[in-house]
Amino acid sequence: MSVLVNGSPTEEICIKRGLKQGDPLAPLLFLIVAKGLGALMRKAVERGRFHPFKVGHDGVPVSILQYADDTLCIGEASVDNLWALKAIL
Repeated sequence: MSVLVNGSPTEEICIKRGLKQGDPLAPLLFLIVAKGLGALMRKAVERGRFHPFKVGHDGVPVSILQYADDTLCIGEASVDNLWALKAIL
């Protein structure tokens, strides 16, 4: 795995274990990942790769709901959406 710093990838990083419970970096790392997931879902919807669920009379598209440390991905029931979600994750 590598990380983008100012648009350029770093050297490969080998991940060996997760964070310990109570680690002060955990909330920050969670926010970074949650924001990235939201951005990837929006891009997939914009490009037509993921078809969101339409809500209400106006058909407002909803593809992801995030609150605190919970994330819910919502879309039309299709195999194409499953493949798109797998590619995103």
